[in-house]
Amino acid sequence: MKLIGWNCQGPGRNLDRSKKMGYLDNLMSSTKAQVTFVSEIRTSKYNSTQLNNRFNIADSFVVPSAGFSGGLWLLWTDEVQVTTNFSSHHLILANVVNIAYNIDFVLVCVYGDPQHRQDKVIWDQISIFVHDNLGKPVVCMGDLNNIMCDVDTTSAHVNKYRMRTFNSYVKQCGLFDLGYSGPAYTWTNKCFSSTPVFERLDRCLANAEWCGIYPNTNVFNLPIMFSDHAPILISTESHFRKPKLSFKFGNWWTMEDDFQITAKTAWISSANRPFHARTTHLAGSLKKWCKKKKPLSQQLDNIHEQIKNIQMQPIQVQNHSLEADLILQHEENMTKLIEYYRQRAKKHWATQGDRNTSFFHNAVLKRRRRNRIISISDTHGNNLHDPKDIANEFVK
Repeated sequence: MKLIGWNCQGPGRNLDRSKKMGYLDNLMSSTKAQVTFVSEIRTSKYNSTQLNNRFNIADSFVVPSAGFSGGLWLLWTDEVQVTTNFSSHHLILANVVNIAYNIDFVLVCVYGDPQHRQDKVIWDQISIFVHDNLGKPVVCMGDLNNIMCDVDTTSAHVNKYRMRTFNSYVKQCGLFDLGYSGPAYTWTNKCFSSTPVFERLDRCLANAEWCGIYPNTNVFNLPIMFSDHAPILISTESHFRKPKLSFKFGNWWTMEDDFQITAKTAWISSANRPFHARTTHLAGSLKKWCKKKKPLSQQLDNIHEQIKNIQMQPIQVQNHSLEADLILQHEENMTKLIEYYRQRAKKHWATQGDRNTSFFHNAVLKRRRRNRIISISDTHGNNLHDPKDIANEFVK
């Protein structure tokens, strides 16, 4: 799945012969994007039929501009089904089905208010739509016209209150920034004769459900051409190869009945080896031991199913003793699962309190995205993508 978002600042003089529209057409074709969102069209003279004839797409949706302000296009190919649920001067909210994989997701296309007068209205509408589609993957893209942190701008004049408010809106919707590859900024005022300002206004946000289904989603900031804004390309088809992970001890292992005997046996069996060899042997033995166990979530599902089957039987034949044992097992496995996510999320402050498995799971996804290095440039300017090459470059 590939999506494009671009504030084109007008289509040019002619839809068919404009260099800007030729660039957009080539970008859509070369990337094979299934969905393209174009904002700030600044004209109302083009309808869906004209767009469908101009670009290699199945259908489109148009929000007319208000004079020379705004205007939105949503274009898509026959690889997806798009149902538009709401539109305004700043928004297109839609449900999309990826036909090949039968995945239904929520698409939020945003053209943020440059004057920031409509920010609350925009994000209230997004929040309502996201919560109406609770549990579905959500992806939000476009020119959001806001920054999330100081490094998103080269200007020394940062409105801290507006920045905090924007972050609050994003968090309220259960979304987080997916980061980017490529140039750091997506907009410039092009005042190159004095002091130009660069900012990252165009971005892609998503929720944990999106990252669960598309864990390798990458956002590419493309060059700024034909507009003050850069197009962004969202791709779920990552070439990133997960590096081999080093051994990590799982705290929840100590809650397993056979952990002590397994660890003790492995340690004693390597008594004649040096200390570093014994620890390596112990780590290997524990990894093999852990792999033989069913995943905790699968164990919970199995126990849940057994309890349900017991409770579906006639009351007089229900085995309440077995039911009580299964409920206890469920409780113990839940404790292990919470500890698993708590450790991986690195939320050290959350050592006690409610068992919010969803919270820790989402924290793991966010941390995983933050820690992932997709590519770097070496001292010679070469782009490195292979995890081994990246690691070698860091230790030089």
